[in-house]
Amino acid sequence: MPRARLIFLLLSLCAFGAAAEPRPASLRLCTEDMDAPPWRSQNGPSLSLQMLKSAAQRSNIKLEIREMAWVRCLNEVQNNQLDGVFEISFKPERLRIGVYPMKGDAADPAMRMHLDSYSLYRLKGSPLEWDGQSLSHLEGAVGAQTGFSVIAQLQALGAQVDDSSRNPEQNLNKLLARRIGALALPTLTGDSLLAGNPAYRDRIEKVGPDLVAKPYYLIFSHRFADGHPKLTRQFWEAIAQTRDTPEYRKALQDALRQLNR
Repeated sequence: MPRARLIFLLLSLCAFGAAAEPRPASLRLCTEDMDAPPWRSQNGPSLSLQMLKSAAQRSNIKLEIREMAWVRCLNEVQNNQLDGVFEISFKPERLRIGVYPMKGDAADPAMRMHLDSYSLYRLKGSPLEWDGQSLSHLEGAVGAQTGFSVIAQLQALGAQVDDSSRNPEQNLNKLLARRIGALALPTLTGDSLLAGNPAYRDRIEKVGPDLVAKPYYLIFSHRFADGHPKLTRQFWEAIAQTRDTPEYRKALQDALRQLNR
């Protein structure tokens, strides 16, 4: 065989090998094992699961979802024991955990799963105030769920944070018992719990503007993203496509309407 033809054949084989990405048997994701309506709920809409199932169908891959403590979920993805974690906000230090859909130095909001916010809750009659810039008249620590990103923001505001519980209802009960002076919760979760429980609704109220609003993402483990770059990008794009479908938008509107009843 002529040398030039042999070199061309070898280059062609190399190019083919580089283009052929191995296909995993399934995509193994984790999330927190606590309700966060309307994204995850045992007794209502679970829009994140609906979105991921649609994205998996678009990407032609089997989906496995495991629910566990949030900190454990993050650790298992960081240690490449699972392929990804969903409903995680962006913080630069979380880049060591996994791979975000990036745009420049930050995650690309066009590839988000959804938007959500954190709000501050206080006992009715409490002097606590939040004006969007600073906390005043705070008596005691602010409660937050273990491992949640809002903890750093609260600490930056000068608040002492009690993050010993990962259960939002346990934290609401701490507030009722005056073991904490305020509570930071994802807004939809907090509003839903207050609306559904008179014991909370009659004594607890939301205060001031949102603490923060941010997009939430699916991120992949470093091993998965390195081994399956095309599938990684394809799945993020499938999430964005699903989010913009009329069917998903209607499901979101219906779920939000149900939460606000």
